[in-house]
Amino acid sequence: MAIQKLRDGSEGIIAKVIVGLIIIVFALFGMGSITTFLAPTPKVATVGGVDVTTDEMQIAVDRGRRLLMARNQAVDEDTLRADVLQDLIQRTLLVAASDELDLHFGDSAVDQVILQTPAFQVDGAFDSNQFRLMIGNAGFSPLSYRDEMRRDEKIRQMTQGIAATAFLTRPEARRAVSLADQVRDLAHLRLPAADLAGEIAVSADEVRGEYDANLAGYSTEETVTLEYVDLRSQDLENGVELTEDEIREAYDSELERYTTPERRQFAHILIETNDDVTEAEALGTITGIAERIAGGEDFAAVATDTSQDPGSAAAGGDLGMQGKGTFVEEFEEAAYALELNQVSAPVKTVFGYHLIKLLGMEADAIPDFEAIRAEVAADLREQRAGDLFAEASDRLATMAFENVPLEDIGAELDLEIRTEANVGRTTPTGIIAEPGVADAAFSDQVLQNSFNSDMISVTPSHNVVLRVVSHQPSEPRPLDDVDAQIRENLAADKARDLAKKRADELVAMLESGSLTRFVADKYGLEWVRSEQTPRNKFDLDREILEEAFRLPRPAEGDKSVSAVSLTNGDAAVVSVTKVDNAAQDASSNQQLDSISRALAARKGNLDFTEFSSQLESEYEVERY
Repeated sequence: MAIQKLRDGSEGIIAKVIVGLIIIVFALFGMGSITTFLAPTPKVATVGGVDVTTDEMQIAVDRGRRLLMARNQAVDEDTLRADVLQDLIQRTLLVAASDELDLHFGDSAVDQVILQTPAFQVDGAFDSNQFRLMIGNAGFSPLSYRDEMRRDEKIRQMTQGIAATAFLTRPEARRAVSLADQVRDLAHLRLPAADLAGEIAVSADEVRGEYDANLAGYSTEETVTLEYVDLRSQDLENGVELTEDEIREAYDSELERYTTPERRQFAHILIETNDDVTEAEALGTITGIAERIAGGEDFAAVATDTSQDPGSAAAGGDLGMQGKGTFVEEFEEAAYALELNQVSAPVKTVFGYHLIKLLGMEADAIPDFEAIRAEVAADLREQRAGDLFAEASDRLATMAFENVPLEDIGAELDLEIRTEANVGRTTPTGIIAEPGVADAAFSDQVLQNSFNSDMISVTPSHNVVLRVVSHQPSEPRPLDDVDAQIRENLAADKARDLAKKRADELVAMLESGSLTRFVADKYGLEWVRSEQTPRNKFDLDREILEEAFRLPRPAEGDKSVSAVSLTNGDAAVVSVTKVDNAAQDASSNQQLDSISRALAARKGNLDFTEFSSQLESEYEVERY
């Protein structure tokens, strides 16, 4: 009856609007999009009334897993999912804040960013197929990618706007430099954990408890045996045949590409302008230098004597042979107007005032065809292979999506079916170690449903489609097989704890007035002393050095002490007896300006971090 009523009313305005909307949805999103409008979308959180969906969560988890594996880092799924959820919530909060601030990033700006993204270009020009391929492999449609970009840019605007409000005064900068160059007199006692092995005992009950509590850590790795085809641009390139006429035509049409542009050799003298030197003073100085040169003095000798450019002064101001576009606009305009050996009038740039001399010129170097024939042929072959690769990739993606058997895919595209047996997520070699391959192999689509994977873009010139032949789940290893490993780990933990406990005891003794010699003798240790130690001393353990500079300045004739655990399991007692700051007037204004900018940027980032951390209290957040 409902269908009949819809048919009866199909000529009405409402029905036409509904049909129109459905047509638009199909046109923009495809047939699969209808499920978005008919079925509720599962969610993992709601932030200020905005849902964070399970689809978003899974895509982000997959990306995070690929990133960790690309860095050869272990993947803890529970930690990864918790981190991803928090990131998605934080991002949603930032989007809500940017909307409240009425920030905007228009369609034309989004289009420009997309068009200028190198990953979406082929031969330096935007390619729509490459764009769709790259964003599809990342889990986006064109519309969802544009929306994601827009959100990113609005967050970036907000980030930069907040960060840009931070600043440091000159006294603060001088204080920061003084602290950064601080030195300390320190000493430390090291308590090696290895020396405590004889005092450590691990019981069978402790081994069993550790095994039961962390069974997943003592299980075999989940593995698969997979088959795959891989499409490589390099393989296609090897099969491209070229005629002599084609190579000659490519040389003629791309001659500018192989031509070395004209280069010129300049020398210059720079007088800087800064807080201590006004423009008028700098101009007066450079004018006096110009008069010396006009009076017959050697430019190079005067440059060595007067130029404030540390990179060229010692070389007589010589900047070497350079092509156009190397220097700032005002400098380059004046420099390229000079005749050979001519010296310019004073030229003002953001750096100060310059005198410029033209020392030499090299004309455009146009290579002979025979000299670069092999290079032209290689470039043309690569271009042809790129076109073939793009066409084959499009077909490969379609057949993978349609779940065409690998045998048929291999036959149509002339690709060999290869096999990797018993490989896991962390296998460091073979196709499984390539970015995105392990994620695909262990995905539900491939693992549970026995489907082909989507086409995986390993690199811009290498695509893979795979299927799983067999699956070997993770299984607990017998306790007897891991008993020795567990005992070793527990013993190391106990030794580390004991070393730290004894270091704490020694600190308590020092703080109660015990002599440093007596404290060292308690366990047969020796103090290692280091006077006037900077923060970047390289022959001290990082933890000892950081602890030494964390301790408060001691009173005159006294010391500050603490205990610290080291990365290798040892412990140390750290003692600081003297702290000396660097002189606050030792840095130049230029150094202070640079430090002020760097510290202000850091402070601005901290301000933004504080701002973003407060958002969760302002918007209602529900986790499911």
